Amino acid sequence: MRDNLEQRVVAIVDSSVPCFETASVAAREARLRHRPLRLISAAGGLSGGLRPYPAAIVRRLRDRWPDLAVSARVIDGDLTDELLDESRRAALVVAGRDEVNGRHYQVAAHTFCPAVVVPPARSQNPDGPVLLGVEISPHDEPAVGFAFEEAALRGVPLVAVHVWSGIPGTALSDINPFAYDLGQARTAADRLLAELLAGWTDKYPTVPVRRMALYDVNPARTLLQACADAALAVVGANRHGTTTPQLLGHTARGLLDHAPCPVGVVRQTST
Repeated sequence: MRDNLEQRVVAIVDSSVPCFETASVAAREARLRHRPLRLISAAGGLSGGLRPYPAAIVRRLRDRWPDLAVSARVIDGDLTDELLDESRRAALVVAGRDEVNGRHYQVAAHTFCPAVVVPPARSQNPDGPVLLGVEISPHDEPAVGFAFEEAALRGVPLVAVHVWSGIPGTALSDINPFAYDLGQARTAADRLLAELLAGWTDKYPTVPVRRMALYDVNPARTLLQACADAALAVVGANRHGTTTPQLLGHTARGLLDHAPCPVGVVRQTST
């Protein structure tokens, strides 16, 4: 397989996170897409500055998946900057949850392509469903498309979850806030969710879809509960805002911090 920069999956591997777990998730994503994988490491982040470190990971990946086209690159600069630059051309970028430096926040918030963040202890259900968390907005479309693609590539169901927590008259415009009925609101939320997914279910007719419209004042908590058995959770990142927390939003940050499975973050469309 030709190592075409336009088709790569690119992943950070270094000593601050469980690097082989991150590399394994990236390898699976690359194999699902029939694309090459590039691993990048920082020379200063290697134990003793030794360069064989990423090469050893490459050997382990090739032993496990002989058909995988994988290469490694050690850089002298900043890993986050390098990954974000590669994201302009890559199909997907992958980073481990960095609980020390918080690098995964920067990657998820500023990447130009979908990003997957891998927790230290990955879910033991790699063949589980793909969980999609949406706000019911046209800006959700990139995340919806990515989630459907992942479910189709993996051959697993998609669980689409919308959690609403605001005044029903605002979030669901056809509900009278002065005659609020939870059942009526849930029905309206499910209808809006179905409308959001309609075009995508036509495009991916082989993907089984389960819709969940739920009320909770803490959407992140509900999504965390819903992704307990998921192989991957997918959410969108905001286009508005200037800081990393603003760009990610509370729900995405909650999943990135606590989800037991890898989390895919997809930049929303601009308004």
